[in-house]
Amino acid sequence: MTVRRVLIVGGGIAGLATAAGLRKAGISCEIVERATQWAPVGAGIVMSVNAMSVLRRIGVGERAADSGIELGRGAITDADGNELSSIDFGSLRSEFGPTIAIHRAALHAALLDAAGDVPVSLSTSIESLVQQPEHVEVELTDGRQEEFDLVLGADGLHSQVRKLTFGEIPIDYSGYTCWRMIVECPSDDVAMREMWGRGLRFGLAPVGNNQLYCFAVANAPRGEADPLEGRLDRFRKRFASFGGQVPDVLAALTHPEELLHADLEEIPKSPWFEGRVALLGDAAHAMTPNMGQGAAMALEDSAVLVESLTQPGSLEERLEGWVGRRALRVRWVQNQSRRIGKIGQLEGAFGCFMRNAVMSITPERAAAGALRKLASQPI
Repeated sequence: MTVRRVLIVGGGIAGLATAAGLRKAGISCEIVERATQWAPVGAGIVMSVNAMSVLRRIGVGERAADSGIELGRGAITDADGNELSSIDFGSLRSEFGPTIAIHRAALHAALLDAAGDVPVSLSTSIESLVQQPEHVEVELTDGRQEEFDLVLGADGLHSQVRKLTFGEIPIDYSGYTCWRMIVECPSDDVAMREMWGRGLRFGLAPVGNNQLYCFAVANAPRGEADPLEGRLDRFRKRFASFGGQVPDVLAALTHPEELLHADLEEIPKSPWFEGRVALLGDAAHAMTPNMGQGAAMALEDSAVLVESLTQPGSLEERLEGWVGRRALRVRWVQNQSRRIGKIGQLEGAFGCFMRNAVMSITPERAAAGALRKLASQPI
């Protein structure tokens, strides 16, 4: 059965990468995106070696590398900046390629260009869908009623496609909330650092153009309000105990809108497809960001899905093969990320002391082991 027409719901990393891959494979597709304009959030992202491998597949690896900064090292430190654990990204480069930190806007622009002439409808999402044996009947929020061979939900954690197909799927709260930001902070350093305090973490990575991408994490009740009024003062007070570059970052913040705030949530269990509707990326398996693999898993989903759709067999067989290749790998990453988060967010003085002591005697090769595993295993 030939897949001739695909609807992609969501124009983020997963949606655009899928559009680029389908276009390259000669499969007609279009994107609907609920945002009114292309305005990626003011934050950065680290493209690990396995993520960069997929970007190279769809022809944007070189552009991503040119638009961002190649990271030489990664390190975990204590709140004062004393190194506890490190990883040499350069040691992976010759075998697997570079690790790149990039502004999300630059990555989004590269993926949008790779999607080329794929039709995009902004201010549009999916209103309803009805599956038939040979197609999916779709009603869009702009009033159109269309038929597609396949509908792909790449619409994130709160996916409308997932809700329409599977109903309400539980979304778990990690126990900690996050702020992300881009600040002007000139530096010649090409290292990514994550600083671990007591129930608090602060991460920093250069993304080029004298800009620093930062994220800050704190244990907090789910849904705790953080209104714009007073946000900067509260944030500075919360992370005032951190050393290193953090005081410079706190001083560089000038407007509360620079701090993008959201709870960190995950979907530990959800079906990936039913009939002619499939989910990928966060819509299927949102995870905590502690391994920096959320976008990488979405990109891998996209690459394997496109490859599967070009294979012989029924659509169900191809989608089952796709999930069969992806599910165990994704769950491993999701579980590892959750474990790292629990360790990183410890609050008790003794627990944090023991954590830091163990990390400080852990060989560097152990820190690189997870990345090497992800990079060396076929997706």
